[in-house]
Amino acid sequence: MYTLEDIKLYNMIVHILDSSLSVPVLSMEEMESNYDIKEFFANHLVKTLNDDSLKQCQFQTDYNMVYNYIKEYTQDDSRFVEMSINIANQLFSIMNANSNIPSADLAVVAFGCRGTKYLALLKLNYLNSFIHYTETNNNANVNQIIQHRTTLPNSGQKINEVIVINLSTLGIDILEKKYEIDGQKEFYLSLHFLKCQTNLSSKEQYNIVKKATDTITKKYFDEDVEKKMDIQQELYHNIEESGDINLDTFANEAFKNHVDIKKEFMETINEKGLEEPVIHLTEKTITRSFEKQKLKTDTGIELKIPMELYNDPDNIEFITNPDGNISIVIKNIKKIIH
Repeated sequence: MYTLEDIKLYNMIVHILDSSLSVPVLSMEEMESNYDIKEFFANHLVKTLNDDSLKQCQFQTDYNMVYNYIKEYTQDDSRFVEMSINIANQLFSIMNANSNIPSADLAVVAFGCRGTKYLALLKLNYLNSFIHYTETNNNANVNQIIQHRTTLPNSGQKINEVIVINLSTLGIDILEKKYEIDGQKEFYLSLHFLKCQTNLSSKEQYNIVKKATDTITKKYFDEDVEKKMDIQQELYHNIEESGDINLDTFANEAFKNHVDIKKEFMETINEKGLEEPVIHLTEKTITRSFEKQKLKTDTGIELKIPMELYNDPDNIEFITNPDGNISIVIKNIKKIIH
């Protein structure tokens, strides 16, 4: 996990890309930095770097203006302002032609992290908020509240559109959203702005495996509680050891003695875009996915069980009764907290 201590800010500049205007409002000089501004950008960079929705991609270099601007900057970092202006113009031309893309300020930030230099493009989409102002009426102050339509996200909020470029390899990590382009929703940042093809994020990869596992389990083992538990536990242990999922190994163990079911599982995840034999998960994905196992009975009872206790008979036991009903025994409880 990245922390604020990992981030060292070098250069910062902000351009106004308001689609209600005919042209962008471009800065000709870098921002004056202070503690609050540095903390603002550092907080957003840490959130982005730790986000398990980050996708990776690589520039297509042919006829790619953004790639050319950044490549020139890597060869001469005194061109930071010039590079940022060119990039802002390129992005604004896409936004101006597609009214569904939200207006924003574009912050271009050069920073270091753990010995590597990066360039971040943070698209700070405008938020609606209310502010007060004071007007004078007949020599008397009157306080009013008005709606402000160009408020920026604060440090505690998530930015949904961020590009982080490794200036040594020119590899890209990206958070992005789909907006309508020519009548169809697309990831415009990767496809039209950067001109690159993205890989699935850690979160997306895990969700594909989890959904396929749940679907296959429900289809073939819905009445076999112990088998369902074993499959969930196998997925947990597969990830716990290395933070990765070897899909073939997991399928072999989860669906042993069921060759056709394993084949169906592998075909399902391949159809969803998982073709690599091993997927690598971030720490955030692992923590989010395996902190607790949720159970819901047909009688409406819901349980959240820590994964380390889920398959421990000293703490919880699932008993299949002769009539086919299931009893859940929770053990070693010292007190119940309401």
